[in-house]
Amino acid sequence: MVRYLSDIWFGFISILSSMAITLRYLFTPAITVQYPEEKREMPLRAMNKHYLTVDLDTGKLKCTACDLCAVICPTKCIHIVGQGKGKVRHPVEFDIDHNLCMYCNLCVEVCPFDAITMWTGNYEFGGFSRTDLFIDIRELTAPGFVPSPMTPRLPAAKAAKAPARK
Repeated sequence: MVRYLSDIWFGFISILSSMAITLRYLFTPAITVQYPEEKREMPLRAMNKHYLTVDLDTGKLKCTACDLCAVICPTKCIHIVGQGKGKVRHPVEFDIDHNLCMYCNLCVEVCPFDAITMWTGNYEFGGFSRTDLFIDIRELTAPGFVPSPMTPRLPAAKAAKAPARK
């Protein structure tokens, strides 16, 4: 009987504490973003569309087609074909199927060259068919500087040289 009454009492306290939280937020003004005209500022670590980063000094892809991102991908949505040996190795084909991608960020974390990033702020991508979400190397190549948690800001000297992103 005591346990039954204590369960009722703690249930009542739980309801009161949750109602207090609800009442606290009831009287705060709502923050509404008019989406097509205004866009939310995404946090730096928000996972969005994949991009292959470019070395700003040489203008070449940082990717060496080491295949680590394709190996660690749990859904096997990354396909890479590399060409060359050693330091001149580069990807000829780099495809990501966003139909399968679960945005786990493992491909970004495993890359030793910081060559692939998901922190682009480009969250508006979609398609009318499944083939529209199959991204190849031309669409993955980043046009300029893309910040990542390792390099959150562009140095002032390189900021003047880097082309602006759309």
